[in-house]
Amino acid sequence: MKWESTSLKFKLILYIVTGTLLVLAVSTAMTISTVTSQEEELAYKQSIEMARNYANDFNGDMETNRAIAETIAISMGSYDSINREEANNMLYNLLVGHPQLLGTYVAYEPDAFDGSDILYVNSKGHDSTGRFIPYWNKITGPIKIDPLLDYETLDYYQIPKKTENEVLTEPYYYEGVFIVSYVSPIIKDDEFIGIGGVDVSLNYLDEAISEVKAFETGYAFMTGNTGILVSHPINKDWIGEKTLYDFENEDFSKAADDIKEGKSGQVETIDPITGKKVVMFYEPIRTGNFSFILVIPKDEMFAGVTTLSNKLMQISFAAIIFMAGISYLIALSFTRPIKDIVSDFKSISKDAVRGKLDSRAETDVETDFKEIPMGLNEILDSVITPIRDTIRLTNSLAKGELGERSHLNVQGEFKQLANTLDNFARLLDTIIKDSNQVLTAFQKNDFSRGVRVYGEGDFLILTEGIEKTRETLSRMIDERKKIEEIRKKEIHHRIKNNLQVISSLLDLESDKFEDEDIIEAFKESQNRVVSMALVHEELYRSQDMESIDFSDYLVKLVNELSYSYAINKESIKVKMDVQPTFLDMDTAIPLGMIVNELVSNSFKHAFDQGQSGEIYVNLNLQDRNLTLTVGDNGVGFPDDINFRETDSLGLQLVTTLTSQIDGTIELDRTKGTKFKITLK
Repeated sequence: MKWESTSLKFKLILYIVTGTLLVLAVSTAMTISTVTSQEEELAYKQSIEMARNYANDFNGDMETNRAIAETIAISMGSYDSINREEANNMLYNLLVGHPQLLGTYVAYEPDAFDGSDILYVNSKGHDSTGRFIPYWNKITGPIKIDPLLDYETLDYYQIPKKTENEVLTEPYYYEGVFIVSYVSPIIKDDEFIGIGGVDVSLNYLDEAISEVKAFETGYAFMTGNTGILVSHPINKDWIGEKTLYDFENEDFSKAADDIKEGKSGQVETIDPITGKKVVMFYEPIRTGNFSFILVIPKDEMFAGVTTLSNKLMQISFAAIIFMAGISYLIALSFTRPIKDIVSDFKSISKDAVRGKLDSRAETDVETDFKEIPMGLNEILDSVITPIRDTIRLTNSLAKGELGERSHLNVQGEFKQLANTLDNFARLLDTIIKDSNQVLTAFQKNDFSRGVRVYGEGDFLILTEGIEKTRETLSRMIDERKKIEEIRKKEIHHRIKNNLQVISSLLDLESDKFEDEDIIEAFKESQNRVVSMALVHEELYRSQDMESIDFSDYLVKLVNELSYSYAINKESIKVKMDVQPTFLDMDTAIPLGMIVNELVSNSFKHAFDQGQSGEIYVNLNLQDRNLTLTVGDNGVGFPDDINFRETDSLGLQLVTTLTSQIDGTIELDRTKGTKFKITLK
């Protein structure tokens, strides 16, 4: 069959469907490739972030243990008059106060502690040498004291002795328990005289890490710097016995090499336990050169990617079917009127045969139009204008100019043709504009604008696909926001915990001194740290993670200060009148420290010994002005002191922090002392 004799309807359908299929195939392939790559990258980033967060958690625990060992060594090196009983009490109290520790100890060189080793031969905490080597431990359950063993050969003593540097040992067995030791050298007068350290059982690490879950079946374990397994959720007999090199797997060996160099990374390999394809992420734990390893099945990581690709394929397939249907309708809209016109032209041609019109058209044309020229020559003047207008409107639609309409005042089949094209253009224009508004909102990360014009038939398939995509993306954004909120809470929680550790360290350090001024300086620093920690605690508990209820914070802060200064509540009363007020962190922390300094000054200086009185804290918000008043009815602020120019660190902090938050401060010396701070 010759191409010229093929029907016009078939040609239109073939051209439109083929062109549409090619465009959609290329665009779909590019879209799926781009989206898949982005989703895979996101899955990798989420997994790496998960491994890094867990590694940071365990690093914090190990850093705390290292700090305890360092504190023991520094304390023992700085005391000149401490005796063996006092040293044992300190070690015992540290072990009781830190449940995660397995043991605490010191070990001195011969006669390096008090020169009296001969008096303590084979006594409790000593061996046959009489050296001071007490080891307070929970190896068998209850806390007991034993002399340290093998200190002349094992690394926990020999390495810090040779290097005079702190040491975190590789995991080893001590009396049948798999442990690591945090050891610091005791240096006195630039000379090594012994060690102070703590032991941590790796059983608690194994229990904690075995609880880690990633996606559905992913799990975690930990290794030492040499690749030796420190924990494993399934094969407990591998712990302390097997290294990553022992699996004779090239990917495991690469990971072990990176771990030895303190690097992070990931490898794709086969899980020797499940036989599945997995991605193994490893992150260094800087304190101790350990490494946290997260193992996630690859199919679970990319489950979302596969689902999204399938949905895009379904949408593309629906679009192809839709366009095929549209091309068929367009072809029908052309051929059906033409057939009607041909029928009319036959009638006209008969009139022409009777001599009404002259025949002048050429009949050598396409098959579907062969009979049209026969009548066209007879009615050319009356039909040429409608035909040209129809062609113009059809070409405009083909170019995407959907605003074009028919402007002719015609009747009959021409009118029906014009109305059909106008209605089609109007409906298609409405659907495309509405869908474009939805997609434009997508580009602005606004997924609240839904599809409002759905249409019918194949139009409905397309618009419903867009709406389902919008709903899916909206859910993904909401889930991502929840993850970000959890991350912020974790940050504030960690900051609060770190500040509490600092407060505890200040408290421990203050016990070393007897000078009241020094102890008071430590207490003031500790109170300042507590005031900041309370802000982060309130942020952790808040709903929006951006602001805190400052009135509730003030109550807690003043209660902490009352406890810190051991105030007699019967003689000195604290009155608070605070309105519920919410402040962001940048304002809450400086304002909290200001209250800490002013209330502390009232507790310390406002009242003589045994004198009764009142301290008050008021907070109110009026006309967008926040007013904080802190005062007392005590002996009053000295007239000869300018609080803006004083050597007092506390008052310097008050004036500096007030300027920092763009506030003003006033002092009223009548009836005691009253500071008034105003913020706009």
